[in-house]
Amino acid sequence: MLSVLIHKVSEMKPQMRAAVEAELGRSLRDDEEVSIMAFEPHSAPTGESRRDAARALQEHFNRIDQNTKSIPDEEMEGAINGALRSVRPGYRERE
Repeated sequence: MLSVLIHKVSEMKPQMRAAVEAELGRSLRDDEEVSIMAFEPHSAPTGESRRDAARALQEHFNRIDQNTKSIPDEEMEGAINGALRSVRPGYRERE
């Protein structure tokens, strides 16, 4: 069973905020939110099930490649880097 909690940092009790900051190893900003998830782990697939999953994933990647092969590499890199910057503040492209 999946359980999800989302807390606004500005509304967190000081003890909870301190515990989360200690776990993350950094200070939290008041405008951030913290998500906490609890779920039951499962074993990785093995045998034929694992091979089926790998085959399905490779087919998915092949479809993506087919759909994007007409896009110039420079434009693709720009789109990927833009997406990374939007979800990871402070992201820097490789130099």
